Amino acid sequence: MSTDVAIIGTGNVGAALARTFARHGRPAVIANTRGPDSFRDLAREVEPWVRATTLDDALDADVLVLSIPFLATETLGALKPSWRGHIIVDATNAFLVPNSEAILGGKLSTEVVADYFPDASVVKAFNQLPANVLEQQLPLEHGKKVVFVASNDATASAVIARLAADIGFAPVELGRIDEGGRLIQARNALVLRLFVEQPMF
Repeated sequence: MSTDVAIIGTGNVGAALARTFARHGRPAVIANTRGPDSFRDLAREVEPWVRATTLDDALDADVLVLSIPFLATETLGALKPSWRGHIIVDATNAFLVPNSEAILGGKLSTEVVADYFPDASVVKAFNQLPANVLEQQLPLEHGKKVVFVASNDATASAVIARLAADIGFAPVELGRIDEGGRLIQARNALVLRLFVEQPMF
């Protein structure tokens, strides 16, 4: 059985991911804090593969992809005392967040997100490309876009790498968040750089 996935957020990144899931026939749900009526057009576009639902329903999924503003992650994390059994995919960036240096306190942004989701397995992914580039489908003969995956939990990293492959990407696992994962934190070396895995023919 495939892992249940919820996309949390219906802005540019959430919509891009929802369209990508739908295009590749990978089931998921999508939700925001305002309810399904607030994104009817997107919901119709991505049905039946991606189903609009309430936030409460979405939070039961095995994998939660955070496509929300970085500053909203703390409020979301506070909705449960423990996130044990969930994989939290941090697709956010603290870049351009006011007072980000004070908020981060010397930590990587994903380390801060991990603090907000106690007991979860946190994975950094789907954040290094702008939404319109992330969503854009390359012709088959041009290869697959690379997405980078980092986590302190090797099992969770492998789960998200498989998920990325399911929706048409070429995943590259970077190891721990505080090691290879540094490269996909905002402003760092792999952010806003498009890499393509070439086809073998």
